[in-house]
Amino acid sequence: MVVLTGVAAGACGNLVDTSNYDTRGGLALGMNGAGEIIAHVEACQFRVDEVRVVQGRELLGGEPNPRLGLLVTDQPQTGRFEVNLSNPRAPWRAEQPLTEPPDPEHIVIVDAMPDGSTSPKIEGIRQESASRVELEALAPGEVIVSEWNPDAGPSESPLRNVRIRLEDFHPECPAE
Repeated sequence: MVVLTGVAAGACGNLVDTSNYDTRGGLALGMNGAGEIIAHVEACQFRVDEVRVVQGRELLGGEPNPRLGLLVTDQPQTGRFEVNLSNPRAPWRAEQPLTEPPDPEHIVIVDAMPDGSTSPKIEGIRQESASRVELEALAPGEVIVSEWNPDAGPSESPLRNVRIRLEDFHPECPAE
């Protein structure tokens, strides 16, 4: 997994100054046998109290990505855990139940949001995105993560989705 520091290219091609960010851990997206979307989170030492789901920008102009769901907990989670986005279970609850895009080829973008209690910088966990079509194509035990695509052309995203086994999902966490 590549972690960018300093100035990095954002997913939309913009330069982003990441010097004031503390980015750790990661997120993988999967699906259970009931067709429910599962976020597998490695929060390292961060405490996550919110998971946001927004629609990708396939048909959008300059407006913000519409929010499709918001899951919250009063018991912030840390380390490795999973959140069922489609049908949350305690300690998670849907403040805004997940509504998927009408086109199964459109992506959802998932962000696990730290509560800001463990770092003097802006805390962040790497977001992930996938379409229902991609998720339904996963074999049992597989998840989707993104990786840097060094061969991306000027009109392509610098990130690409790859399928890995859940047991191979090991985002880097700094030593405490």
